[in-house]
Formats: sequence, structure tokens, C-alpha cells
Amino acid sequence: MNVTVVVDDYCGTSKLLGEHGLSMYIETPRGSLLFDTGRGASLYPNASALEVPLGNLNGIVLSHGHFDHTWGLPEILRREGNLPVWASPFFDRQRFARKGEELEIAGSLFSKDDLNFRPVNDRTEIIDAIWAITIPLSERNPDFVPVDPDLVIKENGELKADLMEDDLSLVVRGINGYSVILGCAHAGTVNILERAALLFNTREFYSVTGGMHFRSQGRGFLLRSAKELKDKFSVQHWRPCHCTGFSAAFILGEQLSNVEWAHSGSSFEI
Repeated sequence: MNVTVVVDDYCGTSKLLGEHGLSMYIETPRGSLLFDTGRGASLYPNASALEVPLGNLNGIVLSHGHFDHTWGLPEILRREGNLPVWASPFFDRQRFARKGEELEIAGSLFSKDDLNFRPVNDRTEIIDAIWAITIPLSERNPDFVPVDPDLVIKENGELKADLMEDDLSLVVRGINGYSVILGCAHAGTVNILERAALLFNTREFYSVTGGMHFRSQGRGFLLRSAKELKDKFSVQHWRPCHCTGFSAAFILGEQLSNVEWAHSGSSFEI
């Protein structure tokens, strides 16, 4: 089972484009999936440069509804047809980001009614040996949930804090055991691994890859999370990217073993 990072904030080679976004191509003997789509500008150019066959996709999984993970969706569906799209039923909420006194659109361009939509609730098998998992708000330890006060949703005409109820991650069973793939880890990286441990009865993971949402959090949050990850789980490979932030990744590298940035163009077996 192979994972290729097609879109990330940083590139591993000059032939690729970087953007604030994330997309990974997951190739298995049972089919291929795209996990997130980036924001649209670099997906197809990078896929072409990396010889990633997006025409072979069996479906798309969206980690949550933010623009940097979903705005590449229109072009994929236009080019590749009405592929099934797995996501939380809450992914299409009206989302905004506060920029001073202004509100910028931060959510998906699609509602689930526009899509060949497949809902993800708790633990949902996408294809053989790949599951999407969610965590109810009531079961997230707030000590490990990243806080983003500028992210809001509009419901019934009112703005409310966006608690990112739609956040989901993937658990993959490969030849090396279980691995976890994160989108932005809005539910908290520690909480996601705790959920995976509960659902799959293991605290040993071959790899954890993806956005860990440490960049916008304080050093105390990062160190607290790193200690919990080190003490509670056995992970052979940490592959942060996207919203983790370089500075946070350096600190993770001091606390954890085998930390390597998963930039655009990274490809690895799991």
C-alpha cells in the first residue's frame, strides 16, 4: 500500500507547486483513493509531474470541510466523473474565518446534496483495510483539542464557534500493521490516536502522517501533546505536514523518534 503526498504547503522538488492545502493519493491492491483535494491550484499539475493516475480513483475522502482540503473537488469531479465522496455529514456547514472585522469564506463549495455522497459516522470502511473514523465532540479530551477562535460557522443566521465536528482521519491496515492518516487533526492528534486505539485495539502504529494543527497553538500545547503521544503510543514513523508547522515539527523531532516532513512529492509504503 503506497501513499503519495500530492499537495502540501512545501515541495520536495522544484518541479512541483506548493500551496496551503493537503491531498494524498493512496494506492492499494483493492483500489485507489484521494484523501483531500487541496485548494485546487496544484493538484493536477503535481499529479502530472508525479505520474499519479487520478483517472484510476475509486473515490475521494474529505477530512473536513475547509477550503484548503476541498476546493480542488470541482475540478476532480469535472475531469473524473461523479466519484463517490466520503465525509462527515457535517462537512458542508457554512464556514468562515475572521480576518479583523471581515469574514472570509472558509468552507466547501459543495453541499452533500450536490455529491455522490457517502456519510462517515464513527468507523466506516471505505475500501478493504481503509477506514475513516470520527470522534464525537463529547469524547474529545479538551486538553488536546487545538483552539481556533477565528473559525466560525453560521447556523440560523447566527455565528458560532466552529468546533470542527466533521473532522475525520483514516486508519489503514498495511503490511507493516496499522497506520493513521490525518487531515488537519482538528479533533486533536492525541484524541485521534486514542480513538484509533479504542476502535482497533492497538496502541502500536507503523506511521502517523498528516496535518497535526500545531502551528497555530502555543508551545505548551505542543509539548503536552508530544509527551502524551510519546508515553501512550508506539509509532515507528511520524510524518507531519501542512498545518503542523515547521517549528512545531522541529520540536516534535526533539521529543519523538523518526520525524520526517511529508512534503509534496513524498511517497512511502505503509
